[in-house]
Amino acid sequence: MDSLLTFQADHPGFLTGDEPASLKDLCLKLLTIVATGMDNVGQNALLEYVMVNSVYESLIHLLFQAESRVCHGHSAVLLLTILIQYKKYESSNPYSVKLSILDQEMPLHGYANVITNSLITYTQSYEASLSDQVSSGWLSSITSMVGNMFVSDEGSPRIEQMRARNAVLLALYQAVHLNRNFIATLAEYQTEAASPKLSPSQNPAQLKEKTVAMIPAGSASLNTPGAVAAANAAPSNLLVTFLEYCSIVMQDTKTESSQNTNKLSFLILLCITEDQYANALMHDANLSFRIKLHRAPMRHRKTAVNWETDFSSKSLAVAVLDLMVEFVRSHMMKRLPHELYLLCLAVIHRLLAYQKRSRVRLHYPWKELWTSLIALLKFVCSNESSLVKKMNIFAVGLQVVVIFNLFVTYGDTFLPSPSSYDELYYEIVRCHQTFDSLYSISLRHSTSGGEYKDSAVRLTNSLVNVRAIIAHFNPKIDTWLSSQQLSTPSEEQILEVVKSNYDSLTLKLQEGLDQYEHYVESPRHSSFFTNLVRSVIHDTRQSIVLNDLELQTVLQDFSSIQ
Repeated sequence: MDSLLTFQADHPGFLTGDEPASLKDLCLKLLTIVATGMDNVGQNALLEYVMVNSVYESLIHLLFQAESRVCHGHSAVLLLTILIQYKKYESSNPYSVKLSILDQEMPLHGYANVITNSLITYTQSYEASLSDQVSSGWLSSITSMVGNMFVSDEGSPRIEQMRARNAVLLALYQAVHLNRNFIATLAEYQTEAASPKLSPSQNPAQLKEKTVAMIPAGSASLNTPGAVAAANAAPSNLLVTFLEYCSIVMQDTKTESSQNTNKLSFLILLCITEDQYANALMHDANLSFRIKLHRAPMRHRKTAVNWETDFSSKSLAVAVLDLMVEFVRSHMMKRLPHELYLLCLAVIHRLLAYQKRSRVRLHYPWKELWTSLIALLKFVCSNESSLVKKMNIFAVGLQVVVIFNLFVTYGDTFLPSPSSYDELYYEIVRCHQTFDSLYSISLRHSTSGGEYKDSAVRLTNSLVNVRAIIAHFNPKIDTWLSSQQLSTPSEEQILEVVKSNYDSLTLKLQEGLDQYEHYVESPRHSSFFTNLVRSVIHDTRQSIVLNDLELQTVLQDFSSIQ
């Protein structure tokens, strides 16, 4: 064991030496078996030895070069991910500390490449299954869709494949949460194709390097050979790949496993949207990408296609907003995923806060966001009696209203045009009944002394400007309709009334709308991460297999170095 875990300059050990790939693979398997020996990683006494005799440098070393990364990258990142979880709430974890200060470009790039390739494998498999459904005919597609609506058990192949990626999702979370240097790799172009891990018997030199898959708009001519190769390759930008992956997995929130996957994905987005540099990248108009966001099959869809049909280049911020709007629209159900909605709205709030502070005018169809948020409020109000028994619906309502207040108070600093501001007021006035119902419900609970009284009070107070807008414009509109003897005015006519009555509107200045509590992983998250890591360890343990061919290869390689 000492020879495997001691990696000083004069004794590099198996992982950093010139030993054959099969022996390094066996070494990593042994270490992984040790790390996954117990379901609760914090109770694994053997890991105390691995903490003292760190293998961190050796794992990072495997991420430096393409050959070692292809052979051992996934195992190295997986092992590092598990070791970082060891008693991290009880004491300072040396692996966590070292990852947080890692600033070498090559291992960071290699770390990102491992995650990207794993997620690409899943998205390609998912898209292939959609193609199979289309080719098998409409009856098969309908049967599959209906089946997925009613059956989503933990043992289904799709859920198992999602759960198998939780390890790399956890690795991505740890990187964006701990290491600010890692943020720069999110929009970098990967130079290696997504490919399965090579077995020890394969020659790493056989790996065919590919050009970058995603090209920013205007960065290269499509007539060049490199650009053509890149256009035909699979997406290999980490953030693009992650967003596409999220659009697939967030379609299912029925099982505990899928909810954990979605929560982890939203926590990753939360960490990313809190980072100033990440926001600068995402809002950079010169960095635009073609991103395929998948959509859940729903009755109101105008088309049966399960992904966006608009493949025009867009900034990453636009893609994140599209993803969040899609989640808001597609998860209004009796078993409302309350926690996921809070995280989703928090991501939207952070993007808007950055736009307000930096005065970034993002060209986005904001009406889609506003209408989806109002639809969410309407759903919550309509199902208040059943939902309030299970969750704090006022926290969800408060986050939605804070977003609207941000637009109302500071929209002139980040909305793309004055007409967008007019449309905002139009939507508030048009859907005044939803806001009225929300106010009535929050007021009732704020005086009832119930469990969520404090949240209800905050929601009631936050509605002051929205109610002022409704109280100001509704009489003006009614008066104008009466003077024109109209009962069904057009949107353009109402907008004209709104534009001509801004001067007499009085609103209350609300401060701190762009402030939020920064995400900090604390012991209150321990239950979630403990269960998640337990699942990762269980799945990893099940996947460790040493077949006869690998064993023969190991024995041959070992005998050749004696």
